[in-house]
Amino acid sequence: MKLISSTKAILRVAFFTSLFLSCNSNAAPPDAVAGKAKAQTCFTCHGENGIGIAPEIPNLAAQPALSITYQLIQFRGQQRKGGAMEALAMPLSDQDMRDIAAYYAFLPPPPAKSGNAEKIAKGQQISSAQYCNSCHGAQLQGQKHIARLAGQSSEYIVTQLKNIRSGSRVDMDGTMGSAARGLSDEDIEAIAAYAASLN
Repeated sequence: MKLISSTKAILRVAFFTSLFLSCNSNAAPPDAVAGKAKAQTCFTCHGENGIGIAPEIPNLAAQPALSITYQLIQFRGQQRKGGAMEALAMPLSDQDMRDIAAYYAFLPPPPAKSGNAEKIAKGQQISSAQYCNSCHGAQLQGQKHIARLAGQSSEYIVTQLKNIRSGSRVDMDGTMGSAARGLSDEDIEAIAAYAASLN
C-alpha cells in the first residue's frame, strides 16, 4: 500500500514538473496588465480586487503566481474539479494563465478577519504541530507553487481541507493528503480560523 502511495506521489510530482517546464520554456514573461484584461470573466466570482464574492469562493489577491497557474492547469486538465472552473480554464493558453496569475499576485492581500480567539490560538498550535509553515510560509502567506492561506475565508479552507482529507481533491504530491488525514473537523475549523486571522 505504501509503495502504491509513493508511486502515485512520484507520478504526480513528475506530471506537474513536466507541466511547469512546458509552461516556462520559450515563454513570454507574465504580463499583469494583459492579465487584468484576460481576467474579466474571473471578476464575476473572484472580484477585480481578488476577493471572492462569497465565502466559498477563494480569494486570489496576493496568491503566489505559480500557485494560481498550477491550479488553472489542474482545472484545465480536469485533475481538479470546482464549479465552473474546468470550463472556464479550458480555453486558456499557458500564457493566459501566467498573465492572469501575475495580475492577481500583485494585488494587495486580503484583510485579516477577526474570530474566536480561543479557536484561532488552537489553530495556530495545530498549524505549528503539523508544520504548515514549512510549505505555506511563516505566516501562511504562500510561496512558489504553494497557496496563500492567510486572509482566506475560513469556509473555503474548511471545505478544501475536508475534500483533501477525503481524497475528493487530490493534491500535487500527496503531502497535503497525508497531513489532512489525521485532522478532525474541529482541527480543520481551528486551522481555518487561524489562517483567516492572518494578513
